[in-house]
Amino acid sequence: MKRAHSKTGGRRPGSVSPEIEIPEAVSEHGTVNRVPSKCAMLTPPTSPEDNSRPSKLRRHGSKLITALRSLRNSVSTASIAEISPPMSPIRRFSAAAILKPHEEPTVVRRTQFKSRPSLISLDKGVLEITPEGSPSTSAESSRNSGKSSIPRPGDSTGKTSLDSKFSSKSKVGSQHSSENRKVATKHTTVRDCCSSEIPILAPIVESQETPEPVPTIVTVERAAAAKVFFETHYNHATSGMLTPRSIRRRQLEGALYYEPNLSPTEQDEKRRAWAQDETDHLRETRVMKVRAGNALRGKDTTSTRYEVVKVLGKGSFGVVRLVREKVDKTSTSCDQDNKREIYAMKVIRKSDMLRNSQEGHLRAERDFLVAAEGSRWVVPLIASFQDLNNLYLVMEYMPGGDFLGLLIRDNVLSEAITKWYIAEMIVCIEEAHSLRWIHRDVKPDNFLISASGHLKISDFGLAFDGHWSHDQAYFNNHRYSLLYKLGINVDGDTIDVKEGRMLAHNTYTGKDKRHERASSNGTDSEGILNWRNRYGNRTLARSVVGTSQYMAPEVVRGDLYDARCDWWSVAVILYECLYGHTPFLAEEGGRQQTKLNILDHKNTFNFPHKPIVSKRCQDLIRSIIQDKSTRLCSRRYRMKDHPSTSHHVQDYAGRHVFPNDAEEIKAHKWFRDIQWDRLHMMVPPFVPNIKSVDDTHYFDEEDPISDFSESISGPPPTPDEISDALRPFNREIQVLAKSFVERPHDSVKLRKVEREIDAFAMCDEQKEYLKAFVKHYGRKEKKRPRDRLLRDKDTAPKVLELRKRGAFLGYTYRRFRPNRETGSIGHGSFAGSTSGKRAVWHRTRLSIH
Repeated sequence: MKRAHSKTGGRRPGSVSPEIEIPEAVSEHGTVNRVPSKCAMLTPPTSPEDNSRPSKLRRHGSKLITALRSLRNSVSTASIAEISPPMSPIRRFSAAAILKPHEEPTVVRRTQFKSRPSLISLDKGVLEITPEGSPSTSAESSRNSGKSSIPRPGDSTGKTSLDSKFSSKSKVGSQHSSENRKVATKHTTVRDCCSSEIPILAPIVESQETPEPVPTIVTVERAAAAKVFFETHYNHATSGMLTPRSIRRRQLEGALYYEPNLSPTEQDEKRRAWAQDETDHLRETRVMKVRAGNALRGKDTTSTRYEVVKVLGKGSFGVVRLVREKVDKTSTSCDQDNKREIYAMKVIRKSDMLRNSQEGHLRAERDFLVAAEGSRWVVPLIASFQDLNNLYLVMEYMPGGDFLGLLIRDNVLSEAITKWYIAEMIVCIEEAHSLRWIHRDVKPDNFLISASGHLKISDFGLAFDGHWSHDQAYFNNHRYSLLYKLGINVDGDTIDVKEGRMLAHNTYTGKDKRHERASSNGTDSEGILNWRNRYGNRTLARSVVGTSQYMAPEVVRGDLYDARCDWWSVAVILYECLYGHTPFLAEEGGRQQTKLNILDHKNTFNFPHKPIVSKRCQDLIRSIIQDKSTRLCSRRYRMKDHPSTSHHVQDYAGRHVFPNDAEEIKAHKWFRDIQWDRLHMMVPPFVPNIKSVDDTHYFDEEDPISDFSESISGPPPTPDEISDALRPFNREIQVLAKSFVERPHDSVKLRKVEREIDAFAMCDEQKEYLKAFVKHYGRKEKKRPRDRLLRDKDTAPKVLELRKRGAFLGYTYRRFRPNRETGSIGHGSFAGSTSGKRAVWHRTRLSIH
């Protein structure tokens, strides 16, 4: 519209009247509608004596007149009519319209809205105008299609119906959401004097009945996973121990202190480089954690960032691959220098480990490798992460192979060479014991040979430190206690049903009450983490684990044992290096007979006549192959066994694993020419002949090793295929061979079948053919899951899927890797930078508990 000016006297030509904002609207045809003055809400006051007008309007009018008089001489140009923007509902008119009551003010009518605005849609974040669905509203809208529907002052709106928000006509109002937003945010000052009464909407009907939540197995699994994650995370965060970052800073300052030739400027430059390395490390760690979360949701796979070069080994857990890190465009400059480095990646299948209830062991292995960061006697962990199906441990590649391969190639080692390697094994095991861990699986396979020829210990899948977060009973307690409290019963498999087992509280928590908080164990005010650290840790191990030929007698019996079991295994390896076999291996009877020989070691242990071994060496072996009470290792263990003197060597951490517990073995006369402190700087008897960084000839096998990701089980063989494979044999042999294939087998049953085949009256070539036939066409016996939830056919698929997603939260780790500039300080805490390799930052080991 145009601005309205006074048509009579009262102002000079060329003067401009002040303006007041009033609402106006454009009609359906785009024209400005005017309303008679008697219907206008703001009528200009005619005189100060007019008492029929509100006092507020009189004061407002007098102020406008005063403003007009003060501005009357300030403007010399005439006002020009303007065309207002089409979307603005506000127009201005001159103060002359107020002074002249005969002039008609203009107002706005929005004819496209038939009723007042309804609810604001909070879900979409925009204002939606929805016409109410009541009959009175529709009728009123039809009668007042050209009038404003704004309520009168003093009137209150009716109750808004909740159904109006979800009205089928809401789409019509949403088309004008931009205009509706403007209408709702501005207070209208004009109302239609002819508008009728506002209709009252239907009241909101609220339901008084709330559906009762029904807990399920999904509730139990997710709640247990959340509790495990938060307890383990905050236990580490609130442990009060120095962080790795603080330790690295102290080592940097110590290294700078012993470098007097560095100027203050150079020292500050070293500190700035260190700070930049720490910043890059934090950024890389955050990126890994984000990628791990995406991998669990199937959006990203961190393992694809490594190129598989070769499969190095295969076991029950999964496979070990030789991998090369791919070039990452988003990586920092620190990573660009190492983009083609070679690593060994241990891939662990989640499904197999979960069915065997190995969560505690898997967490323990990862936690030990993190705690051993910087150790020169433990295979370094570079990174750990996971995806939906696997766990990944990326470790430094040991190109020399394992110590078992060295024994296989040489069969028997000389006494001098044996002494060297046994000395390094002792130092490796002492390194684990200094961190309060028991390895429990010491054998030649688990000692790897580095490129320099030195040994490093690996494979901590069975390691034990007694912490509550590494106990499988801790995870079971979280799950089955919730099942008991929520009243959820799980039947299990057919064996469980046949035995009539019912899910009772004491079935799973009564065996071990360490993880079940009660009033007798601690006060109610004590925090859950403090309570677990006081009552949940184990001081001794009891599980029968390890490799049968190297197990100590207390482990075989299932007694409580401590770190002395690892020294028994070292003596067995020493015997094997000198004589070519282990002392208790049974040629007949298999694994069970071997264990019986270990239990009766006082009668079964002896030394062969050849080869000739020195008396001192035999004395060392005989001193260790003893019961744990008299075993040669450390006198602190023997003092602990006697209650009268145990207070002198009490382990206040609550775990009976003493650091540096091989002092008696080191002091034996057979090791008198070993320089223990300089062992890592001496040249080993065997240095691998490595032709390239990815040389794997020390891992080469006669038969190629297949990756488990490639070995997808196909359809079972048909009877015709089996008959064709057995065609060269007579009818009797065919029937026996088919019976072997029909029965599922494990390793024990397979060996029994092979012994039966060896008894057949046929040539050796036919026997080997039948053995290969049984391995190829036979069905492997599927192990029964140890967890009842995974044995139940109804709950097993869902539970396994949920545990694969939530059982290993917090598994991600990345080792700190400084650049060459930071690691170039030639102090003992650092490894000097070498060409083509990043410097490794050796530091004092830090236990995470």
